[in-house]
Amino acid sequence: MMAVGELKDPIAVPAPVVDPEAPWYVVLTQPQQDLTTVWRLHELGLELYVPVIRKRVKTGRTGANGHKVTRVIAKPMFPGYGFLRATGGALDRVRDTRGVRDFMRNERGEFVTLPHMAVMAVYRKQNEEHQEWLAQSRARRFVPFKRGDKVKFDEQGSVYDGIISVVDMVDGRGRVQLMLGMIKHWVAMDKVVAA
Repeated sequence: MMAVGELKDPIAVPAPVVDPEAPWYVVLTQPQQDLTTVWRLHELGLELYVPVIRKRVKTGRTGANGHKVTRVIAKPMFPGYGFLRATGGALDRVRDTRGVRDFMRNERGEFVTLPHMAVMAVYRKQNEEHQEWLAQSRARRFVPFKRGDKVKFDEQGSVYDGIISVVDMVDGRGRVQLMLGMIKHWVAMDKVVAA
């Protein structure tokens, strides 16, 4: 039987109770250590927030279809900086953590803090960019047409309205190349419908 108040896991460190509106300290991290420092401080029961943006980078390899192989990586929005919400006593443990250089200080040597609402604004911006990236990623994967499909130009007041054509090529940017007799013509996918 466990006594009241006894921890189940003796190794686990209880997280300090932090006021939800507490200010955030600006932490300076070692180069290329932003994201790994988040986990190191999390193991101490501290909350470090490093906003990230996702980027698609080339791997240097070529796939079976001849296209360049890419992968998605998370890069810090503000390289070398993180936002830490902690109580005064926990700040001493932060400086001893691998990957942390120091706290940002003002001209008087005091720690720089940001209000909770400012960090939440950064969080909202990161979330918006992530949602846009997901939408682009889904659009890139979903191609409604393939080579050989018959399509009809949508009614949009152009000279091509109602013309039926055959898809000759589809690219990853949301465009299709159509055969109009002997002429090949690129158009946005949203300008054509299945015929």
